[in-house]
Amino acid sequence: MKSRLFAAALLALTVACASGGEPDIATLSSNSDQVIWEAGQKAFQKKQWDNARQHFRRIVDGFPASEYGPPARLALGDTYFQEGGTGGYILAVGAYREFLTLYPSHPRSDYAQFQAAEAFYKQRNGPDRDQTPTLKALDEYQRLVDVYPNSSHAEPARERIMELRQSLARSEFNAGYFYQRTRQAYRAAIARYEGILSEYPDYKRLDDVLFRLAESLDLSGRPTEAQPQLARLLAEYPESEHAAEARELMAALATRTVAPPSMPAPSPTPTPQPPETSSRRPESPGGR
Repeated sequence: MKSRLFAAALLALTVACASGGEPDIATLSSNSDQVIWEAGQKAFQKKQWDNARQHFRRIVDGFPASEYGPPARLALGDTYFQEGGTGGYILAVGAYREFLTLYPSHPRSDYAQFQAAEAFYKQRNGPDRDQTPTLKALDEYQRLVDVYPNSSHAEPARERIMELRQSLARSEFNAGYFYQRTRQAYRAAIARYEGILSEYPDYKRLDDVLFRLAESLDLSGRPTEAQPQLARLLAEYPESEHAAEARELMAALATRTVAPPSMPAPSPTPTPQPPETSSRRPESPGGR
């Protein structure tokens, strides 16, 4: 009897999929979680996202103890992720996080964590725009590496981390350069450049940062602080496109920061003394 019902449900599912992709009411009403799961899987393969979601939600809501419950929750996230768009990625993150909350030790929890990171990664902007999605993606990838270091997704996550750190550093550099060249706000530029040196020492264009930092320090009246930055640039990046400019600036700074030679203090001027007077009267030219 059960086998007949299963076969009938699968037949209804096939007819429903062939006739336009709307979920079959009989299938959704089935008492077999397996039938509903299979229907959702077929709808997913056909990219019928709404149809697939109805089946996966039916399992989540109607079969709380089903073995298909955890994969159905994951599949819900996957439908939103695959459908894409800002709204889809936001809903995907919500579904993956719900799965992680309910099943933190599930064998596929690392996948859910990776997919949550990927959903933020898909929303990232270029270095000249808001970096909030990039920062969130970086946090999610880092959590994956920390919590699931042996996961098959850990190495791709590390690669994403490297990529995102480069993007964030570039964004900071662009902001600093804007303050330096457009606003002449050298203090703000210096703060951005120094932040890159401390937070993103792996940035691949540190020679740019060091040179612009030295320029900003000089322009803000701090030439002695600029010299070590130029020295580091020339020592670590001798082939940099800024090397020649750095040498010129360093030479100019050297002439400006050398203190003038100290002159000996003048000896005190002696106080003039009045001429000595004598009581002897001078002899007349003619003698006696």
